Amino acid sequence: MKKFMLLLALTGISATTLLAQDKQQGRIDYDVTLNVRAALKPDQQQFKDLVPETMVSREMLFFNGNKTRLARKDPEETTSEGGAKIKMVSNEGQIAVYTDGSAGKAWSLMEEDGKKLLVPQSDNNLGKDKTGARTRQILGFTCREVLTKRGDGPTTLWVTDELPFSAGPMGMLSGKGAILGLDSKKMNIIATAISYVPVTKEDVSIPADVPVKETK
Repeated sequence: MKKFMLLLALTGISATTLLAQDKQQGRIDYDVTLNVRAALKPDQQQFKDLVPETMVSREMLFFNGNKTRLARKDPEETTSEGGAKIKMVSNEGQIAVYTDGSAGKAWSLMEEDGKKLLVPQSDNNLGKDKTGARTRQILGFTCREVLTKRGDGPTTLWVTDELPFSAGPMGMLSGKGAILGLDSKKMNIIATAISYVPVTKEDVSIPADVPVKETK
C-alpha cells in the first residue's frame, strides 16, 4: 500500500511539473503608468498643478500560442491635491483587444448603446521598427530594445522572442516578439507577473457572434 501511495504522489508531481513547463499559454499582468502632466496638451497646461504627476492602470494579456486577448482595469476616480476629480479612461467603450500573430491582425471589441462590434486595428509602424543594442531583464526574460514611434513621439519597446506571440500591452502588435515593457515620454509600461495557466483557444479568438466593422 505504501509503494502504491508513493507512486501516486510521484505521478502527481510529474503532471504538475509538465503543466508548469507549458509556456504556450498563460497570462501576463502589466502596470501602465501614465505621465499625466507630460500628456497634457498645450491648451491644458493651466491644469498642470491640479492633476497628479502619474496614474497607474493595469492590463491583463491572455495568450494561447500566437493568439492573445487583452483586458484592462482602469483605476477608480481620485481627487488630486488641488481638488480636481481625476479618472483615467484608456479607451472608452473598449472591452478587449484580440490579436492574431499568424495573420498579423488585431481587433478592438467595442460596446456602444448595448451593441458590440469588432473594429479592426492597423499599425503603420509594423516593419519600420528598428532593433537597438541594449537588453533588459523582465520577469527572467532577456528583452532587446526595439525603437519605434507610437503616438506622439519616440518609443522604446522591450521585446522577447522566448514567448509564442508577437503582441503586448495597449493592444500593440509587434513583428519582433512579445512586448514586456514600453518607455516613452508620456507612458511607461512593465510586465509585473506571468502565470502559465490554462487558456483556451476560444478565450483568445474573436467572438464569432459579434459583427466585424467593414473597412475600405
